[in-house]
Amino acid sequence: SVDMADILATEDGQNKRRKKAEAIAGLPADVVSFLREETLHWAATNGVLIGADGLFAHAPCALLPYPFPASLFAQAQSLSTPFNTLVDRVARDIEWLHSTTRGVAAHDDFTGRLLQLSEAVYAEGVTQPLQLGIYRSDYMVHQPSEDAVPRLMQVELNTISSSFGSLSTKICELHQSLLARWAYPAASASNIALRRFPCLSAAMDDAELLPTNTSRNEICMAIASAHKEYVTLGGIASSITPVVVMIVQPQERNVIDQRGIEAELWRAHGVPLVRLSLDEVQSVCQLSGDLRRLMLSNGTMEVSVVYYRAGYTPNDYPSHLEWDARALLERSFAIKCPSIGQHLAGTKKVQQVLAAPDQLKRFSSAEHYAMLRTCFAGLFGLDEDGGAETDKVVAMACAAPHQFVLKPQREGGGNNLFGDDLLEALRQMSPAERSAYILMERIVSPTHPAALMKGGQVEGGACICELGVYGIFLGDGKRVLLNQAAGHLLRVKMASVNEGGVVAGFAALGSPVLFP
Repeated sequence: SVDMADILATEDGQNKRRKKAEAIAGLPADVVSFLREETLHWAATNGVLIGADGLFAHAPCALLPYPFPASLFAQAQSLSTPFNTLVDRVARDIEWLHSTTRGVAAHDDFTGRLLQLSEAVYAEGVTQPLQLGIYRSDYMVHQPSEDAVPRLMQVELNTISSSFGSLSTKICELHQSLLARWAYPAASASNIALRRFPCLSAAMDDAELLPTNTSRNEICMAIASAHKEYVTLGGIASSITPVVVMIVQPQERNVIDQRGIEAELWRAHGVPLVRLSLDEVQSVCQLSGDLRRLMLSNGTMEVSVVYYRAGYTPNDYPSHLEWDARALLERSFAIKCPSIGQHLAGTKKVQQVLAAPDQLKRFSSAEHYAMLRTCFAGLFGLDEDGGAETDKVVAMACAAPHQFVLKPQREGGGNNLFGDDLLEALRQMSPAERSAYILMERIVSPTHPAALMKGGQVEGGACICELGVYGIFLGDGKRVLLNQAAGHLLRVKMASVNEGGVVAGFAALGSPVLFP
């Protein structure tokens, strides 16, 4: 039999293989070692984990809060309502949306399939006017030189599967909890080391500088509100249980983040959630009646909300079965989060087109228009029929490839091209291939020293960050039932790393410490 001594002996062997602690990001070796152990244990105790099927590890995370300008943090929060409104209006202007994405769809198979599906759904007629949005708008601070005024610039707007709503709440709690404890006693090595950083020292004296993050609770409230509104619409027999369905990847590594939403949805709102992968949908779901109600488990459950945490990448559709499943869900009376229209509204092409003043004015009030314009980076289309205008954009990027990013219509990290790779791609691509991409001005962020922990090992140095602000929206085109900011996500990465995905291994979860 395996006893505790055997287990601890195995653990001891792993500890001996660990690298010896060293000074990192201005922190002495003994303090790094202390912070590492405290963070690792808090993460395990409170479920800051990633992994699948029982093989869980701590999520990559920053050991300490990361400095972020208070005024830009407030600006990012204030932009949530205008962006939520914008996506809903774009998603409902189907003719504009279809014509805007058609040029990209011709040379990007995935966007093409999404567009085909949207055209089919709207040709048949949509039975459910309510749309639920759980968005996340991602920003970076742009400060190309020390004397330049820092600006908030949008990287992208995620309209499907906006992840880390649960883990981001926990990582903020981790830093709030541990930093408060590390402030005492005053003579401790950790307190002395952390006091050398002005932002951290100020936060140890004023907890308000570590903003509370309610993303998990707000996202659950949004799903519960949609569920309640669906039930209020009536027509559900008393013998049938209304449920939320979360669409997930079969081998999901970010399962703990998702389970955190599921648990809170039940704890705070009493709303049951069923997890299904796209390949399971056809075997357990049926459409019922003229409204095409989405029924589960031989009609004993009715789906109120379809919440997508998968379906954003071509890898989620290995065969026609997954596309058939997506079509079944989209045609149904269930409230989608997002609808196919909201999904298309989040493509890079739409983001690029909306950066043009005349197009943005089509969907925004004068007040919202002025607010949104402040955060747009330079965005350029590479349309096949763009003629001299496209040639000019390509020449500009080839002359200064390190000042731009080449982005395809993809979510999930690891898809963008930078520097020499961008230059080579633009030189080799045909005009048709190029048209599936957009070009974006590269954001130059100020750096701060940070220590990041991945796989139990700590690395560090000059880092940059990306701030995501969640937004929740519920409406039917006439009534707006919910429209607000819903917490935040901060990701920190070494300044030398281009991409920013946490599960993909590029970045670490963090939390902001605000400074004037």
